[in-house]
Amino acid sequence: MEFNASNLWQYFTEDELRYKLLNDCEITKIPANTLILDEGKYIKIIPILISGRIKVFRQEGIREILLYHINPDESCIISISSTLKNEKSQVRAVTERDSEILMVPSRFIEEWQNHFPSFNNFILNLYKTRFDDILTAFNAIAFQKMDERLIHYLENKASVSQNKVIQATHQAIADELGTARETVSRLLKKLEHEKKITLARGYIEIHENPLM
Repeated sequence: MEFNASNLWQYFTEDELRYKLLNDCEITKIPANTLILDEGKYIKIIPILISGRIKVFRQEGIREILLYHINPDESCIISISSTLKNEKSQVRAVTERDSEILMVPSRFIEEWQNHFPSFNNFILNLYKTRFDDILTAFNAIAFQKMDERLIHYLENKASVSQNKVIQATHQAIADELGTARETVSRLLKKLEHEKKITLARGYIEIHENPLM
């Protein structure tokens, strides 16, 4: 297998670990909007993202609660935790963009964490990053008004993609923010009336950054 994710070498430094990554794992290209992890199922593969973006969330009925995004050179710590405990997944994960993913068989996780210090450090750093993400999401739900959360959402999307045009429906935004589509549409209309954004079918263009 040709390994094109050279950025990951800065995290995985042992020659033996690199050999195992090259020979025991698989790199897969997955289209946007593909479910790669479902709730209630045992986890056989741990994804390490090379390029693209993955959304990790809980779903209750038709509503979604966004937990965090997986960006390049990151993985899903909840999946890793479930694997180490031999538990079924408690989350769902969907590719938001066309993604290239290093698929690590879950049976190797505990062994590699114990045997390779760089792999163990990678996982420990993921725990801290994801804890910070979840704490930020909790603080937003507990202490921010919905208009502030929406503005933060739009600014974050624009920053990550480095593009002022955000491709997202009002329903998709509402799902990620855990609110009603009508609420999102009303707040977006207000921002458009203030000439801070332009609304079109399937996308939003930001005129001012920051929006506050």
